[in-house]
Amino acid sequence: APSASSGTTARGMSAVLSEVLRGRRVLLVRHGNTAKAEVDADRELTEFGRGQCAKFAEAWRGSLDGIAHVMASPVKRTIQTAGIITEPLGVEVLPVEDLYFIRPWRTDEMKRADKDCGYAPAAVFIEKHPGSHELAGKVMAQAVAEAGASLGPGDLMIVGHAGYLSFLALEVVDAMAEDATRPEGWREAARSVVLAANVGEACGFELGEGGARYLPNPESTDFAAAKSNDAFVAVVGAS
Repeated sequence: APSASSGTTARGMSAVLSEVLRGRRVLLVRHGNTAKAEVDADRELTEFGRGQCAKFAEAWRGSLDGIAHVMASPVKRTIQTAGIITEPLGVEVLPVEDLYFIRPWRTDEMKRADKDCGYAPAAVFIEKHPGSHELAGKVMAQAVAEAGASLGPGDLMIVGHAGYLSFLALEVVDAMAEDATRPEGWREAARSVVLAANVGEACGFELGEGGARYLPNPESTDFAAAKSNDAFVAVVGAS
């Protein structure tokens, strides 16, 4: 995995990711609503969460057309989300370990920022805790690049987790910008979309030649009921 100081490695990773994503649209989607669990990885979708996923699939049917590959964090809630959304497509879901955030690379700085910011746009994390999640984005991007090295043609959907998904999206933006007609203009416009969004349950981003857009869910997320990931873990720290 790239380290925080490995600029050359990070640039190399971006080039590899750019090659993997060339000619594709990319959808990045957060999992749906879950129940509490003793351990974070054991959380499963509620009926409401399953409904959110079905409504996302219906609302963004046009964006899902062309999705030929799906990667997901390997835990229950993300695999379930990916399965429900892509069921009509008949696409196999590929679990990717480093799309889950409770990994050895998650630093104390990331944990502090997660606790302080809760569910919030990436711009808030960057303002309050500059650089805290840069490594997370790069590790996840490298994992996508490695998992995608042998993909055939077709668009890609990635299912992940609040906060971390946005930092992966920023890396995807950088990689895809290299092939844009006006790379800097495309990059800045796409980054502004990613940075501003507080990604709700079963919501996400669509990135393509025409730029970036946020894909909201018809069933809105109750951010007041759960202000951070810890609200869903019965014993905080058990994960």
